[in-house]
Amino acid sequence: MLQFFTLLSLAIALVQGLVLPEFTTQGVTGPVKIDFNVSNTVGDISAQEFWSKRSNTLAKRGPFSEVAVPYRNIAYHMDVYLGSNRQKATVILDTGSSDLWVPSDNYNPATSSSSQSTGETFQIGYLDGTNANGQTYLDTFQFETPYPVLSNFKFARSTSTGGFGVLGVADRNQEATPTQYDNLPWALQKAGVIPKASYSLILNRVGQSGSVLFGGIDTAKYNGKLAQYSIDTRAGGLGITLQTLGMEGHEYPAGVAVFLDSGTTLGLLNSQLMARLDNVFHPTIINYGGIQYRQVSCSQPSDRFLDFHFGANAVSIAYSDLIFRQGDGTCLLGFGWYNDYNILGAVFLRSAYVHFDLSNQQISIAQASYSSASNVISD
Repeated sequence: MLQFFTLLSLAIALVQGLVLPEFTTQGVTGPVKIDFNVSNTVGDISAQEFWSKRSNTLAKRGPFSEVAVPYRNIAYHMDVYLGSNRQKATVILDTGSSDLWVPSDNYNPATSSSSQSTGETFQIGYLDGTNANGQTYLDTFQFETPYPVLSNFKFARSTSTGGFGVLGVADRNQEATPTQYDNLPWALQKAGVIPKASYSLILNRVGQSGSVLFGGIDTAKYNGKLAQYSIDTRAGGLGITLQTLGMEGHEYPAGVAVFLDSGTTLGLLNSQLMARLDNVFHPTIINYGGIQYRQVSCSQPSDRFLDFHFGANAVSIAYSDLIFRQGDGTCLLGFGWYNDYNILGAVFLRSAYVHFDLSNQQISIAQASYSSASNVISD
């Protein structure tokens, strides 16, 4: 069975009432670097089983409701601590959504002396039918010590139990609420921990670990120019304009907004760009769940590259790094087609250093460096 997922986070919410929290903080300030693990398991089950357990076809709404992609096989997970008694919750990092929610057995408000109920109901539905619903609370939030403690941080407690929650770090306009609030990047900025609502996403090439750096840039983790681009609102989230796509000595015009989503394993490109890739990789096209996948040879060269040109710079990916190996030994190309969407997921992001500046509505991008060195500067 095809091992593919898309966590395209089209969020829908039902919220009653409004609470405006005042943020305070304890602990050190400055760039906050959080390491995460990359795996195909969520606790004791596969990532695809975790997501399918949370699927509910009633949550599929809007123009994407016909998409059926029930299998996810990857998770970027980290630990957070909620409440005065530091209740541990493991959450999946997602640049395609904006809210933090945790299963009910990860957070018990009755045991935290700092918990405040907002009186709001919460319901969020993702594109593939994954959903969570419950109540929202204000309480303390912290990563591992010695990182700062945020007071009066808003998050949701789902009625579901087991598995992981989701930590969305997209901008406030993607929140699953009718009124905006300060989600994690903005809460860190408002509390004075970081100067701007910003973060860098670093995926290591081997795909087993990575890090998110709030309020900072690690200059040792990229090569060449870290070029700034305005967020292209046509992407429907955190995206920029792809100017051209280069391969085999040719550059092909694109001029499309591409959505950068850590919650997507592979990517999607429109029919015109996919036709260019088909001419190079000669795939067998497989239709599954409304998506056209490309099955290709697993033997691909490491000295030929697909170049994503954004204007001031480009990100190059070796053909050998464009391949996603299946459990049965076959391989998929790292890009497929669905309804001319343009999504760049982990296959692209592990070759790129990406800095999201929500305060200035900019995204900076460069070629990733896999150096073990680190040189973190404040944003």
